[in-house]
Amino acid sequence: MGLDAVVFCDCVEKGRLLVPHPYPRLLYIASNGSPEIRSKDPAKVDEHDKWMELPPCKHEGMMLAGCSVGNMTFVPYLREILSAVSKKRGHACPVLLGKVLYSETHCGDHLTVRDVGRLSNELDWLKGAKLSGAGLSGEDTQQIATAMRDLRRLVRTALAVIKPIAF
Repeated sequence: MGLDAVVFCDCVEKGRLLVPHPYPRLLYIASNGSPEIRSKDPAKVDEHDKWMELPPCKHEGMMLAGCSVGNMTFVPYLREILSAVSKKRGHACPVLLGKVLYSETHCGDHLTVRDVGRLSNELDWLKGAKLSGAGLSGEDTQQIATAMRDLRRLVRTALAVIKPIAF
């Protein structure tokens, strides 16, 4: 178990579906960016779920990009290191530390597009931070660099299509 993040595609919004939705009038985009159905009818919900699995566009799971931020042991470690680095440099990183890395297994929530923009600034700021002074092993430094690179890629994708990042 770990922390995964995704950006859903904008194919519904842009009308780029390869397979039409069985109930287009009930289809909407949830606040996390994913296509959902406005129905409690189990049969309609089941048809929507089957439609999502097809896939209805060229993106598997209707996701443009995704990444695993880390597992249950790495995420708290990453939060601890980045918190120390940000405090040392006098920058709080409220989105990264308070909305992304606050829990190693949070799911069902998301960053708004505005939060994604703020996260982009925080990640840019941290890009210049030297982790070598944190007493990390080469392997730890590489893992942290990879996680940060993956998050930056996800942020760029989200901002390019003006979509939230979902966890």
